[in-house]
Amino acid sequence: MKNKYKTARIIKVEQETSVVNNYILDIKLKSKPGQYVMVWIPGQNEKPFSLADGNPLTLSIAKVGPFTEKIHKLKVGDDLSFRGPYGKSFELKGKRILMIGGGYGTVPLYYLASKVPLRLRKNVYVIIGARTKASLPFVAKFKAIGCNVMTTTDDGSTGFPVFTTELAQVLLRKKRIDSVYTCGPEIMMKKIAEFCSRKKVFCQVSMEKYFKCGGLGLCGECSCKGKLVCIDGPVFNGKFLVE
Repeated sequence: MKNKYKTARIIKVEQETSVVNNYILDIKLKSKPGQYVMVWIPGQNEKPFSLADGNPLTLSIAKVGPFTEKIHKLKVGDDLSFRGPYGKSFELKGKRILMIGGGYGTVPLYYLASKVPLRLRKNVYVIIGARTKASLPFVAKFKAIGCNVMTTTDDGSTGFPVFTTELAQVLLRKKRIDSVYTCGPEIMMKKIAEFCSRKKVFCQVSMEKYFKCGGLGLCGECSCKGKLVCIDGPVFNGKFLVE
């Protein structure tokens, strides 16, 4: 029953960046990379969050407003309610993989990378972009599971002083890549999808759109090119942004 709320206990809180915490819950959720859950705070509201892992359920949440400020006040032993998972997931293809995450868009890509067989992770290249070194999420986590990680920062405080799209194009020209996965700002994903289309490389994008109906496909707020991101997505073939 996806629409039925479940309540789980927080067993660990990790500080990922100055504004991002990872919440590990005492529950295993049958889910796939790219899907999301609706987190509910009684008397407040409910919001969608991508999954960083399903076993145990792990949510990476940035403090960006009143709702997430409430979550950031929760501690180990507190309860968190949610429903889901919802949405279409990523489809792993090939043996040489490139992932590009813009800021918080890195979260579902980490879940996806964790599903790549261990022997193949040396062929997984991950580009993570953020404004500053301090705001780069999941760098250590990707490295810990055996991926090749490159970073870009807007202020040049670490990594490459270029946009993620520029670094992605360099890699796609120099290395044989079977598939590309990206999540982040739409303009970033569109550029990556366009380049992949020209190179004839399989590409999937994970879209983020605001919606009021809690992932039920009723409000139409997340409509994009005749599709509802909450139901038809959030993962789409890259051609969706190109055509």
